[in-house]
Amino acid sequence: MTAETQSPAQTSEPLDLQMLIETIPAMVVCALPDGSVEFANRAWQEYTGGSLQQLTGSGWQTVIHPDDVRGFAEEWNASLSTGKPFATEARMRRADGKYHWFLIRKALAIPPNQSDDSSLRTLIACEDINDRKQAEAKQRQSEIQLQVFFENSPNMIFLKDRKGRYIYANREFKRVRSITEEHINGKTDDELFPAEQATTFQASDRRVLEAGVPIDFEHVTMQNDGEHTSIAQKFPLFNADGEIYGIGGIVTDITERKREEAARRYIEESHRLVLETASDAVITMDENGAIGFANPATMRIFGYHPTELIGKKLTVLMPEWMRKLHDGGFRRYLATGQRHINWQGTELTGLRKTGEEFPVEVSFGELTRDGHKVFTGFIRDISARKNAEEKLRASERSLRELTETIPQMLWSAEPDGAVDYCNQRALDYTGLSAEQVRGAGWMKTVHRDDIESMSRAWTTAVSSGEPFQQEFRSLRAADQTYRWCISRALPLRDPNGRILKWFGTVVDLHDWREAQQALRMTQAELARVSRLTTMGELAASIAHEVNQPLTAVTNNGSACLRLLANRSLEPEVLRRALEEIVADGTRASAVIARIRGFIKKAPVEKTVLDVNEVIQEVLALAAHELHKNQVLFECQLSNTLPLVRADRIQLQQVLLNLIMNSIEAMTGAANQSRVLAVESRVDESGDVLVAVRDSGPGLGSQEDRLFTPFFTTKANGMGMGLPISRSLIESHGGRLWATTNSPHGAVFSFTLPAAGESPS
Repeated sequence: MTAETQSPAQTSEPLDLQMLIETIPAMVVCALPDGSVEFANRAWQEYTGGSLQQLTGSGWQTVIHPDDVRGFAEEWNASLSTGKPFATEARMRRADGKYHWFLIRKALAIPPNQSDDSSLRTLIACEDINDRKQAEAKQRQSEIQLQVFFENSPNMIFLKDRKGRYIYANREFKRVRSITEEHINGKTDDELFPAEQATTFQASDRRVLEAGVPIDFEHVTMQNDGEHTSIAQKFPLFNADGEIYGIGGIVTDITERKREEAARRYIEESHRLVLETASDAVITMDENGAIGFANPATMRIFGYHPTELIGKKLTVLMPEWMRKLHDGGFRRYLATGQRHINWQGTELTGLRKTGEEFPVEVSFGELTRDGHKVFTGFIRDISARKNAEEKLRASERSLRELTETIPQMLWSAEPDGAVDYCNQRALDYTGLSAEQVRGAGWMKTVHRDDIESMSRAWTTAVSSGEPFQQEFRSLRAADQTYRWCISRALPLRDPNGRILKWFGTVVDLHDWREAQQALRMTQAELARVSRLTTMGELAASIAHEVNQPLTAVTNNGSACLRLLANRSLEPEVLRRALEEIVADGTRASAVIARIRGFIKKAPVEKTVLDVNEVIQEVLALAAHELHKNQVLFECQLSNTLPLVRADRIQLQQVLLNLIMNSIEAMTGAANQSRVLAVESRVDESGDVLVAVRDSGPGLGSQEDRLFTPFFTTKANGMGMGLPISRSLIESHGGRLWATTNSPHGAVFSFTLPAAGESPS
């Protein structure tokens, strides 16, 4: 049917529908059964900014946001194919290009007219829901932020229903309680905590439910790292009807705060105890100079009860002449911040309640509180110290007078070794002034050859703290000669061992050294006389030792002469005879050389030598005496004996003296065997020990007098052999002594320090 042949009823129906749609205030389109739009009302056109031609067909969907088109199309096509209701939310573009959220749904289905079944139309209405969507987005964002806040809170947060079942617990709660999500939801405190803790939690929950208001509780719980104290802020949860449906809780761990509070209380209590028990007066003063606090020691020092001083000026504790000075200086400090005295350890004058002035030591500190300055002073009564200092000064004066009158050169030095004092006797000796000897000036008088060793010894003593002793030559001003002196010093230490001072002496020992040198010469001469005496006693043995090789030389010479007379000159016989003559002559020469070396007058010369060699040399000298007196000889010499530093002749003299004494002692023992043993070894201290044992009558009752000069048990003895031997051994740093031998006889032993070398 064409338009021209349509009846008036048929042609007016679409127009009536359009007029109907135009009257709807909402945005409406009329869609055909295939989903295309036949008409869009003016509200739609004005919102989208599109013409009717642009929106008809499928053009109306172009205004939908690209991200929403696919979902919209799927739901729209599904509705067209199934006939189900259609409603969806999508963003639609406004004429200015902005998108708003709309609820798009079927509003009305227009049944087909009687002449054409295909004219079924659907009205689609669009409701602007942009404000609602924004409100929902904000709510979701708020919920997310709240959730993030809960989950990242350092406090434990939880929610329970009225029956005490957990419906939420944040991350911190689960971490502290070591509980997972699945293990907490729907559980009660009985299922999660020890019975005692659960009972406490449930009791506090009931109080909140009954009161209907927030309540704070302090709980002590056991956690993995020990006991913790927490503040639980519990509050009721209300629904829209104002009914309580659960309990919320925020738990703050205050363990550290509790510890800090306890520590602070301890510190405050300690400070209070210190102030109350302090031996010094502690006083606080405000900016006006008024006393705000005084501790109990104030009573003992100043005579005022602390309550008497509160509110009074600090100047009440000062003599009259100090008050104006204090007030002026205090005002100047408040105005400029410049102090007119040192605030630490300043000595001033205090005034007791009785009017007595006394010395005090004052230290002040400053604190600003609420914009106002508070000054705290520590005041110490130093009367006793001042009295002690005066006594010390008097003692020092007395000591100085003593050092100046004592007949000795005295000096003192600082801990670093710098000389700070020499008495007048030392100054007179050196010719230096008190200023010239200070520091290292005293070294000017030391002989140039002794300066290095003297300086090294003093530096070593100062750095180690060990006593100092050194011999040196010092210039005597009186005659400008260098004389041998010895200086000794000891450190004075405090109770902690720190060196406070060095005190020393200098003694002129030049005359003593010369006397010692003369004594040593006398001793050497005496020792030589002793050796000559010993040689006299060995005269027969010496003659025998020399006669033997001389007799052999004579016999061999006579034999050679007979061979020459008989003209029996066999070369081999003559060669042997001549070789024997040479050997016997050499042996006689060696005997004479040993005797000559033993008795010659020569200076002491200490060299490194083998004691065993010296023993063998002495035994060669005494061999004839041993044989003549029928003495059995035993020798036990160590092969690992270290070398010693000694004078060979003096060591031979000691050994020969001991051996000859033993031989002579055994000569009188007619009815017993005669045994002489010489032993060498290393003793327990590492020294070389030599022992001479005999089987004679022993030491007898005169043992204590053996080493006394001029005491002798021999008929023709001088009594100097053993004393000289002992002095010789002691001059080598050793010692000589006698003990009883077992079963009879005597043992004479001596030791010598090892030289630290071994025989090659």
